[in-house]
Amino acid sequence: MNSKLDEKLCADYPLLFRNRHGDPKTTAMCWGFDCGDGWYTLIDALCRLLTEDYRSTKCTYEFILEMFAKGEKGWKSEPFTQADVDAAKAKMDLAAESVPTVDQVKQKYGTLRFYATGYTDKQRNYIHFAEYMSAVTCEVCGAPGETYTDGWHETLCETHAKETGHEKYDPDEKES
Repeated sequence: MNSKLDEKLCADYPLLFRNRHGDPKTTAMCWGFDCGDGWYTLIDALCRLLTEDYRSTKCTYEFILEMFAKGEKGWKSEPFTQADVDAAKAKMDLAAESVPTVDQVKQKYGTLRFYATGYTDKQRNYIHFAEYMSAVTCEVCGAPGETYTDGWHETLCETHAKETGHEKYDPDEKES
C-alpha cells in the first residue's frame, strides 16, 4: 500500500495501529501494510467497525466535557457535573481497552490477512468478513475481482489480470 494511504489509516485509527512503528521483534506492522491500494476501502471499513465502540464513547465524552465546561444542561435538564464527565471518561477508557492491536496486514494467497490480538468475538467476525471480501475485490483498484495466478495468487479485476498476464486460478485443476 502506498505511504499516503498507510499514513491515513494509522492517523485515523491510532489505537489499532499503535505498533505501526514498533520493534520488528514484536510486531510485523513495522513493515507497513503489505497489500495493494485497492484494499484500502475494505481495510478502512474494517478499522471503522473494530473501533466503533471506542469512537462512540469518545464522542459522548467530548460532548459531555464541552457541555460541562459551558455549564450547559444535559439530558435531564440539569447541568452536567464532574461526575458525569468522569463516568463518560471511564466508559471511553474501557472502550479503548477493547480496541485490538493490529500486528500485521498483508496479502497471502490472494486474500487479505489481518492479524490482530485482543479482539472480541464480534471483532473477529468483522476481520473474517473483510478477509472473505478481499477474495472478490481487486487488490490493485478495488473493483470486483477474482483470484488469478502466475504461480503467485492475487485477487484482480479482469483489466489488471490482463495487464499482468495472470490466468484465473482453479483450485480443482490438477497440476501436470
